[in-house]
Amino acid sequence: MRGVDMRSLMLTTSLILAALVSLAACSSLTDAEKNYKAAVEFQEQGKLQEAIDEYGKVLELDPGFVDAYSNRGAVYTDLGEYQKAVQDYDQAIQLNPSNEKAYFNRGNLHADLGKPDLALGDYSQAIRIAPLTPDYHHRRANVHARLGQKESALQDYGESIRLDPSIAAVFIDRGKYKGNLNQHQQALDDFTEAIRLDAENREAFALRSVGNAHVGNDDAAQQDMDRAVALGYPQSFLEDTIQQIKDRR
Repeated sequence: MRGVDMRSLMLTTSLILAALVSLAACSSLTDAEKNYKAAVEFQEQGKLQEAIDEYGKVLELDPGFVDAYSNRGAVYTDLGEYQKAVQDYDQAIQLNPSNEKAYFNRGNLHADLGKPDLALGDYSQAIRIAPLTPDYHHRRANVHARLGQKESALQDYGESIRLDPSIAAVFIDRGKYKGNLNQHQQALDDFTEAIRLDAENREAFALRSVGNAHVGNDDAAQQDMDRAVALGYPQSFLEDTIQQIKDRR
């Protein structure tokens, strides 16, 4: 579940930084705010159990401290205590039904735990509250794709790109989905755009290599494979994949 760990940490960074700035500006903090500040600092330092303890103290002093529940949910996710994470996100949402980050984080957790229907509902709630957030559309597109909901998936990928056309990961995911739909030329276009945005992205080169093999561009496939391998992509796996494609042509 490493993908869950990294994502939950990134998703809480802006909230954590905003909280620290806000609390630092206060000349007089309540005891709950002092504990919250300490918890945030522990979380930033990767001292997760200490962060859990401090968030617990916050909630003993102020059971309505929404951000403490939301942040502790992210820490529980990093610790692999997923049920506790869901419970904290549930509580954050109950206290503040407009907390789109709690919906989004809970959606990510549901998606990674293999519960796409629950993830879809959470992402949709996050989008309802904050419809101009590209990552929300991107994540929902991935769930639509997993569920075989073609039109909805492509619509959300397109909306994410419209809102922010500079995110290589969205082009990669849309390209992979189009490849699964046997739309290999369109997939190649997406992988090429991802490479333009991130010239060191080994996954994009590997996927474009596979796409070129599908359409018979063997020289281009080899060039992309060489670049992907140079960037650290597993060579034997990629070679086997491309050879299998050639054998089926």
